[in-house]
Amino acid sequence: MYHVAICDDEIVFIDKISELLQQYAKRKKLIFQFHTFTDPSSLQDEITDGSVFDIYLLDVEMPGIDGFSLARRIKGSQPLAPILFLTSHVEMSREGYKVDALRYVSKLSLKDELTEALDAALDETEKSEKKYLTVTYYHDIVRVPYDEILYVQRAMRYLEIHTSRQGIINTGRGIKEVFEKVSDERFVFISRSCFVNLDHVQQLSESFIKMDSDENLPISRKMLPGVKSTILQVWGEKP
Repeated sequence: MYHVAICDDEIVFIDKISELLQQYAKRKKLIFQFHTFTDPSSLQDEITDGSVFDIYLLDVEMPGIDGFSLARRIKGSQPLAPILFLTSHVEMSREGYKVDALRYVSKLSLKDELTEALDAALDETEKSEKKYLTVTYYHDIVRVPYDEILYVQRAMRYLEIHTSRQGIINTGRGIKEVFEKVSDERFVFISRSCFVNLDHVQQLSESFIKMDSDENLPISRKMLPGVKSTILQVWGEKP
């Protein structure tokens, strides 16, 4: 299932886009769940509260908060999210690409242009799925971008995933299982109970690793040579 956010202050366009999306989903044998907003501030509030959507379709010209401002807010929390801008003024497209819009769809040619734009958005979504860790803990389901993971450590009966934006997320999964799920060269074990994201490491010493969150994490002496070698490789230096 793909969650699609549609934001347009004109309900007639929301209805038209929703209909075209339903037709597209039927052809592709996909399931879309629509989240429609006629007030851009409502979508902005949802994003601020932590809501995430797989694809965003945003009207460029809206009262209060325009589509470009909304896109910048979205990219702040979902840098990989595909954004499709909707407009009647093609000449505004340059501004859209400044906020990394995937496509610019003319409202005058929705039927012709939307299909290709959605194909591109789904391709991007598939790619980004490989860069997110989905965490289930009791009734909560959270999706965490790899870039936002600082480190993961075992704590008592559960695992703590420390992130730059969402705080600490708990999961009942094993640390080796999560490490294998992430499967990214930037992550390395520094002890049996902790692995870190090297993108967030500032300094390596003989006894600890300093994170850019100002935390010092103890490093196992046994693992120190391997960690040092991996850091030099990832940071572009030969060991």
